[in-house]
Amino acid sequence: MNTDDRRDWSEREAERDRIRLRRLRMAMLAWAVSLFITGAAWALGLLRSSYLEMGILLALVLVSLLFFHVALRSGWSKRFRDPSMTLAHILVATLVALWVISKAGEARTLLLMLFILAVLFGTFQLRQRGFMIVTLVAVSGYTAIVVRDIATGQIATSTELVVLELAGFATMMVWLAWFGSYISRLRRTLSRRNRELHEATARLQHLAEHDELTGLPNRRRLIARLEAAAQKSSRDGSGFCIAVLDLDRFKLVNDHHGHQAGDDVLSEFARRATSVLRGADWLVRVDDTVADIGRFGGEEFLAILPDTDLSGAGLAAERLRKAMADQPFTTCDGPIECTVSIGLAEHQPGEGIHRTIARADEALYAAKSGGRNRVKTA
Repeated sequence: MNTDDRRDWSEREAERDRIRLRRLRMAMLAWAVSLFITGAAWALGLLRSSYLEMGILLALVLVSLLFFHVALRSGWSKRFRDPSMTLAHILVATLVALWVISKAGEARTLLLMLFILAVLFGTFQLRQRGFMIVTLVAVSGYTAIVVRDIATGQIATSTELVVLELAGFATMMVWLAWFGSYISRLRRTLSRRNRELHEATARLQHLAEHDELTGLPNRRRLIARLEAAAQKSSRDGSGFCIAVLDLDRFKLVNDHHGHQAGDDVLSEFARRATSVLRGADWLVRVDDTVADIGRFGGEEFLAILPDTDLSGAGLAAERLRKAMADQPFTTCDGPIECTVSIGLAEHQPGEGIHRTIARADEALYAAKSGGRNRVKTA
């Protein structure tokens, strides 16, 4: 993973963390509403619960919320398939709601609405299986409560009405599970298409700024980076050098071995330069010198070496020249020997980048005139 990819991944992960925390805050708001309704019902005498039981209930809710908050904040929850821990959160809410229902009398029908808050929260992350688990726990739990009330004679209305209420609740929960699953599928589909669009845009951006054959930055991107380097130099006084590289007698390679072999030489040159300069995404390091190298046109390449003088740039260029001369290039037409000539120029304060490139070109011409396979400085 190169530097830009790592930065993009970190930014996406940070955004996902922010989304999870926003969802947790929404869940806390739903808990606050539910606790207010429960507290009002208890204060009105509609819940058969003591002060101790209500205190324990409140403490359990607060501890649960603290646990989920710490798990998300610390990153501990990322060990799970769903880092949001949505299913666990909803199951806790469902069990609390079942306890409240078991203590309710006349307010039971109203308090059943608490389940709606819990299930709808699942549309953020739950899949169909998760919704069915929540529905099974809720319906089974409420069925057990109804059976207990009928067996102990605690119902204040007719048995038929209680059974009808149970059937209505089960139907509502199944429908909510189906609806939540449908919304969740739509959300995942939209998320996947947005991700595919982002990836396609990134690919187009990469193609617009990189040479298709070698994968190196193209002339357009190199000029932009040169302008950025010049601005940085004028701002803080840091210097940089430019290296123009040209493969020697490359036209003969195409004429004698074919254009496919020529393409193989260019591609191998890019891979070898990357290996020698020990970098990623063409942001590469040579000892204490960082180089930005790209294809400038045809068999000509350009490297930007920030924060270095001609001495350091010369060491980097000589290392690269030797790597090309010491080993033939592997091509479809067999091994081909090809060397590189390199011209170096150090950017001067107040100098335009095109003038710096021109001086590096003059040094390259001197390297060519001097016998090729050598490094010359402006």
